[in-house]
Amino acid sequence: MISLAKGYWNDHSRTRMDMARAKSPSRHALVDSALKLFWKRGYHRVSMGDLVRETGVSRGSLYSDFAGKEALFHACLDRYQETVVTPAFGGVEAKGAGLAEVGQYLDKLLARNAAHPGPDVGCLVLNTLAQVTPEETETLARLKAHGRRLQKGLYLALWQENQKHQKLDEAEIEALARFTLISIQGLWAQSRGSRDIEALRQYCETLLELLANRLGTDEVTT
Repeated sequence: MISLAKGYWNDHSRTRMDMARAKSPSRHALVDSALKLFWKRGYHRVSMGDLVRETGVSRGSLYSDFAGKEALFHACLDRYQETVVTPAFGGVEAKGAGLAEVGQYLDKLLARNAAHPGPDVGCLVLNTLAQVTPEETETLARLKAHGRRLQKGLYLALWQENQKHQKLDEAEIEALARFTLISIQGLWAQSRGSRDIEALRQYCETLLELLANRLGTDEVTT
């Protein structure tokens, strides 16, 4: 009898857990909600209570799925790469990409800025880098990996463009890629406080003109 009762309660508990899961948002939806909050407020300004309210998921479920705020934020960084960075930057990383694809990437950044009225939230990675401490090693490693991804993509695109006239050596292309990345980071920072799309566009056009001149290639405009 005890065995039957135990089996009943186990089955009943399992059913209740399944129902609770069914009412919970999907993992993607949960992470998307958390990502918006982290992006808007900043990593250290978001509490677990804020995440419970934003996602609609209980504190216990969040800890069960992600073990804490840091692990959830890491999932958000992965989602950010998938849904924000890759759609915008993937063209630069494509085989055979050159300066034209860098220009298209800048176009996408400008379009994103224009599509969001009010103060722009900027780049999640740059925003977070300004907040995290050296002790947050795993988070820092993920943020730095983002920078390496962008610099590698820019380097390969500039290297490909350089094949037309071969004006630069490897070290010069590497330096130009770093310069381009820092310039784009400056664009992100400027976009947070400026809604002047035309001024941002002129910034991008100047950057492309400088790159084209350095590479000895045809000018690319946004």
